[in-house]
Amino acid sequence: MTARKFTIPIFVAAALSVSYNPAVAQQVSVRAHVDSTAYLVGDRIYVKVDVHHSKGLTVQPMVGDTLEGFVVLGRSGLTATTDTTSKAEFVLARYDSGDAAIPALPFLYFVPNDTASHVALTNPLVVTIQTVPQDSSRSFRDIKPPMDIPISWEEIALYVGIALLVAGLGYLAYRLWKKRMRKTSGEIYVAPPRPAHVIALEALGDLKAKKLWQQGLVKEYYSELSEIFRRYFEHRYTVPSLEETTDETLAGLHAAKIGDGLLGPAEVILRRADLVKFAKHHPTVTDHEDSYRGVLSFVEKTKLLAMTPVQADGGRAKTDVES
Repeated sequence: MTARKFTIPIFVAAALSVSYNPAVAQQVSVRAHVDSTAYLVGDRIYVKVDVHHSKGLTVQPMVGDTLEGFVVLGRSGLTATTDTTSKAEFVLARYDSGDAAIPALPFLYFVPNDTASHVALTNPLVVTIQTVPQDSSRSFRDIKPPMDIPISWEEIALYVGIALLVAGLGYLAYRLWKKRMRKTSGEIYVAPPRPAHVIALEALGDLKAKKLWQQGLVKEYYSELSEIFRRYFEHRYTVPSLEETTDETLAGLHAAKIGDGLLGPAEVILRRADLVKFAKHHPTVTDHEDSYRGVLSFVEKTKLLAMTPVQADGGRAKTDVES
């Protein structure tokens, strides 16, 4: 995931997309701690989180690649220790000196028989980042000059031969292109690219024929379904998605102004797929079918209806969008 990153804290973005209910807030508690409060610039900071939750809850860490000045170098994911306790570990680093606060880490969780999602936050932590002290007892030494490596005649001959070969291939390609251009006259027809909805509908048909979830391959089913969905976003709206997080994808779709009536169902499908792939969530048969129909409905409602050929004089293709 080069990728565009949000500058607001990840737990704020998560809190905007989930609900908070005091009646269920006490069913999950998360406590963070570190082995030390003093580190050098660039040191690895291991933040360990103990999670206590009611039996049967689904809990998922929602930590991105940055945390208010800290870089997230790694994460272990959530590991269950008992039916009601789990643990997680995050590896952070900071490259500025001074006192710094590790912000509260958000954990998304779902209560059985409740369609809403909730967030629990860890306690913030304060650490001190120090620079490496200089050793004043040692004197400075001159920098060694660069070494000169002589080039042999064999190497020169090899480079010259490669240059001549590249020049010859380039000239041959140019002659072939000129010959083809002489045989071509009039308008040049350029076949239009396959519409995004055609590619997506074919992929959905292939996925349905595989019957993955019917064979117990639930994770594989949601992985392929979410990939089809995200690839459609890239082809249809040029919104980066395949290598982006769900929050980044939703932000791109929001910027593309697809409308809340489409954005809400899309978010439900993407987050359900994330829970299956990363939090071992077990959706129902109804959830499997609803997710498939949701992707199919999104594609049908946003597909391009018509496309005209591209002209040789540079004319643009005209498209009609289904209302």
